[in-house]
Amino acid sequence: MNKNSLLYYKTACSLKLPATLIDDIDGLDIKLGKQRYFFRGGDTPYNFGSSLNIANNKCCMNKLLENAGFPVPKSYTLGKEDLKNEPLESLIQGLRFPLVAKPMTGTASGKDVLCNITNITQLQTYMNKCMPEHQFITVEEFHGGLSAYRVLVFFNKVIGVVQRFPAAVVGDGTHSIKELIAIDNVKREKRIKTLPLGPIKVDEEYQIRLAELNMTLETVPNDKETIVLCYTCNSTRGGTMKSLGKKICKENARLLCQAAQTLNLNIVGFDVQCEDILIPIAKSRGVIIEANSNPDISIHEAPLFGSPTKVSKPILIRLILKHPIAYCLGVCQKMKINIYIKAIFIVLVLLLYARSQS
Repeated sequence: MNKNSLLYYKTACSLKLPATLIDDIDGLDIKLGKQRYFFRGGDTPYNFGSSLNIANNKCCMNKLLENAGFPVPKSYTLGKEDLKNEPLESLIQGLRFPLVAKPMTGTASGKDVLCNITNITQLQTYMNKCMPEHQFITVEEFHGGLSAYRVLVFFNKVIGVVQRFPAAVVGDGTHSIKELIAIDNVKREKRIKTLPLGPIKVDEEYQIRLAELNMTLETVPNDKETIVLCYTCNSTRGGTMKSLGKKICKENARLLCQAAQTLNLNIVGFDVQCEDILIPIAKSRGVIIEANSNPDISIHEAPLFGSPTKVSKPILIRLILKHPIAYCLGVCQKMKINIYIKAIFIVLVLLLYARSQS
């Protein structure tokens, strides 16, 4: 069963919600009154289908935010016909190297994303390799030297912040980078059951990074020397994460809530790069990289570092507040208490609901 689905199920049970795991969908459903709500992995019942479609299209998402005045990387999206009709140099004439190239859709876990492309030859090689598999490729300016964050917004409120780090190894003065990667992968394997972790796999981006450092896989780093191996921060390709709870400055929280409203997303995990999430993005070279409409909650609730943030709780409480009577009746049927206590319980929930609507 999907890790996110299990986290939602465990929280639903703790809240006395009528949740049922469904193996066939790798998720669960919650029935309240006549309504049935599905949770499947990171997918929740809170976003509209059209908004999901737009958010999953990197070109549409980027242009909507750009037109609304939000800081996003300058980008172009190229199709197969574009490359047939014009040289690649002409198509990206308005962009400055280094660049990032990625498919317009379907980049879960950083699939086919290549960062820090420094010249047209590297970009052309990438296009030749990936364009046959994808209809469109987005090319955008690379914002390096910044910290990466995932900020979870739920109904106009930030409920979780995670700092994300690219794959790295720490030297011991004895083992080569290749050997250190193998050692680290053994440790990562032990955490896969609770986290969306994947092994460190040396690919083209790793080679670009090692060349930038004048190193190879056979290089032996000094004792306690940290070697950052790539640029992307996906945990499924070697990255790590640290929960920051809800630590974010008010200006950034307000900005990202407004961005969620612009995309018409009630729940969204924004990938943000800036110098420090506690400093307004406008003052820290910050940009919004992506909007994840089916955000992973396991990185908040079971991070490698930092204190866990129970983001599934406010997400599920929203259903209780939407169906207070159905929820109360369901709970009371299971509770072996006298009718007066049940009545008090119902009144308290109704008051809570009324307060939430005011």
